[in-house]
Amino acid sequence: MSEYVLGADGLPVEIVGPWAMEKHHWLRHYVDASRSARASMGGSPCFIDLYCGPGRIQIRDTQGTRYGGALAALDASINSPRGKARPFDKIFIADLESTMVEACEQRLIAMNVGRAIDARVGSASDTATAIARELPRRGIHIAYLDPYSLFALPYTVLQAFSKAGNVDLVIHFAAADMSRNLQRPDLWDRFDAVAPGWQSVVGNRSGKAEVRRRFFEYWLSLVRRLGYGVGHKARQVNNSKGREIYRLVLASKHPLGANIWDSLRDSAPQQGLWG
Repeated sequence: MSEYVLGADGLPVEIVGPWAMEKHHWLRHYVDASRSARASMGGSPCFIDLYCGPGRIQIRDTQGTRYGGALAALDASINSPRGKARPFDKIFIADLESTMVEACEQRLIAMNVGRAIDARVGSASDTATAIARELPRRGIHIAYLDPYSLFALPYTVLQAFSKAGNVDLVIHFAAADMSRNLQRPDLWDRFDAVAPGWQSVVGNRSGKAEVRRRFFEYWLSLVRRLGYGVGHKARQVNNSKGREIYRLVLASKHPLGANIWDSLRDSAPQQGLWG
């Protein structure tokens, strides 16, 4: 269950583990590294965060706050340390909780960078479908998919974005959920929503590790079936005990996206406060 405190601006701040820094580091890194591709494509590139939360986070047992995903991505698109920036023209945010969406929207506005903001409340499946219909056909967009659980990222979300032109997907695949729950028949209907048809392909007679490996490979095959190329490097994020909790996956319809992702070398999260 998520934990929150009030920030200095009177809005909620989410308490998270230190691994959040690594997730946001890779997001910022990809946003910056893909700036030239966005510029050359032209159009009106957008950023989408379907699980936006309140927009600011605090690492547990530390002081100070940092940008959440949407604010970190916008900041990275505006302030490139390596060349001419290509900011997003519009930011779409969504969450199940209206208080989270309102807080994130207020904080994006407070950044005072003149970007259009579209804020929505609803499930990821519903908001993805609605947002995908409104994305400009021209431009490279980035959808940041960082659900709290694997079950909060149904395949319908990926299907919606696959119909919307060039939408790169930065996906945090919740490997911890897969490890804990894949052996539970009472939860298989939830896994069906994440990877339709998995039971007939994966089976459950092999060892746990083999079943998990097959499930993840099958899920990747479903992503590719939508016309996406997937970066070869699924970057592993561990918790403070060294256990895997996420696999960061990049899916892009243009080969350049996966090439950029695979070329990112710096694995050390940026230090300091990100805004």
